[in-house]
Amino acid sequence: MIPIYKPFKCRESVEYSKEAIDSNWISSQGLYLDSCKDIFKEKFGYKYVIFTSNGTTACHLMAEGLKFKYPSIKNIIVPNNVYVAAWNTFQMSTDYNFIFLEPNLDTWNAEYNDLNLIKLNPKETAFLIVHNVGNIVNVPKLKEKFPDFVFLEDACEGLMGEYETLPTGQASWLSAFSFFGNKNLTSGEGGAVVTEDEEIFEYLNSIKNQGAGGKSRYVFERLGYNYRMTNIQAAILQGQLENIDYIKQEKSRVFEKYKEYLRGISGIETQQIEEGTEPANWMFAIKYLNGPKTELEMSLFDNGIQTRPMFPPVTHHHHYSHIKITTSNAESLYDTCFMLPSYPDLTNNQIKFICNKIKSFC
Repeated sequence: MIPIYKPFKCRESVEYSKEAIDSNWISSQGLYLDSCKDIFKEKFGYKYVIFTSNGTTACHLMAEGLKFKYPSIKNIIVPNNVYVAAWNTFQMSTDYNFIFLEPNLDTWNAEYNDLNLIKLNPKETAFLIVHNVGNIVNVPKLKEKFPDFVFLEDACEGLMGEYETLPTGQASWLSAFSFFGNKNLTSGEGGAVVTEDEEIFEYLNSIKNQGAGGKSRYVFERLGYNYRMTNIQAAILQGQLENIDYIKQEKSRVFEKYKEYLRGISGIETQQIEEGTEPANWMFAIKYLNGPKTELEMSLFDNGIQTRPMFPPVTHHHHYSHIKITTSNAESLYDTCFMLPSYPDLTNNQIKFICNKIKSFC
């Protein structure tokens, strides 16, 4: 079976994680938490970085930061067809009102031109950008159009992408990343929040650590959470970061080979890249237009190829089923799109095998 994803296993990650274990610093303190953070900042240019236990807790910290710094904001502009954590983490924080946007059928990202018909108050409204399946939204361009609004990024699928030559996450007030096992860089679980705002950095760094910040041990300044990354996670991630050029090269190869081998197959389309952006090359996904996609997915499974579905519209989730919004584009993408194996060690012969099976079916 060709799996949907396998994390890149490098010698350094194994070596560093063993060193972390041997040092007895296996929890939320240890040398790798600092050294890994320094490398992460150096590689991507982020000013302040907070490591977290996973991408979902990173997104929840963004929601808490928004509530702390901009308490008048009650509306969140968000896509209606992304991974559920983008919505859940803001609902966990306060009773935000979502302004849902339908996706563009070519990029699969939110169609922000739809906002021309909505009267928005920047004192009450923020943008939550999600780079769907690793396809990058041009945030700098969007900020030019909406200069008075607060921007946040759920960049959990967008790490290693770019907009206007900047790494994803740099253009927004707060951005969150995931290092889950199927992400371009992984620590098993793990996540990060980045910002250039020192005040919000200090606040979020406190509440991710039970509200610590006082001068006395076990005396806390505020209500907080335990959202800390472990030293072992940081050790694994540091090894990944030291191999980032190779990982990026191999992910690019995988995506280019898919495009080459799928070119010209009737009924198959891929995500279109927005001008001024470079995709993160997270998961390669296709749109199948010649019939029920489940038939093609089952054919691939029968040939030993795993796939994953596109994210469903928000209304498919039980706790959001009461929402009354238009989801025709989101439904269309959910019905026609799915993800293919996309890990760095996927060979050209495996990609050709997958594409030949798709071609034969079509």
